[in-house]
Amino acid sequence: MPKRGKGQPKKIESPEKMWEYFQQYADEKKNNPKYDNKANLKTGEIIPVPRELPLSWNGFSVWLFMNGIACSIRHYRYNLNNGYNDFLDIVQTIDHIIYEDKFSGASAGVYNSSIIARDLGLVDKQEVSAKVKSEVSDLTDEQIEERIKKLRSFPDKEDE
Repeated sequence: MPKRGKGQPKKIESPEKMWEYFQQYADEKKNNPKYDNKANLKTGEIIPVPRELPLSWNGFSVWLFMNGIACSIRHYRYNLNNGYNDFLDIVQTIDHIIYEDKFSGASAGVYNSSIIARDLGLVDKQEVSAKVKSEVSDLTDEQIEERIKKLRSFPDKEDE
């Protein structure tokens, strides 16, 4: 698809239209879960279990592409060349909705919490510090050797 030059219309005409598209994407995503097949241990029957999927910018971008609306929303999301200032509020709102969906879904055990935590940049860090006392000796190598010899010459308690 050719690049949009100056004067060409945007693929998503307005923030209101982007919001409308996002709502369609979110409805479709939440109403069409993936299925995980589980075996009934008593009967051996395979039972499809619906699994809700989290909302995401990548998912929204793919939805827009698959519906022939836009190939990418990168320009809108990151306001490239400051040409998308009018979309800043709706992009921030969508960003908050996506974050909340992932965070609350992971918190409730609907989504894999470790995957979502990494995706959201949440990290469980533990800081460990230790103090090491180090003394620098003014002894020469010869003096150190002499002290080692003295220490070795003391009888062990086992020898007594």
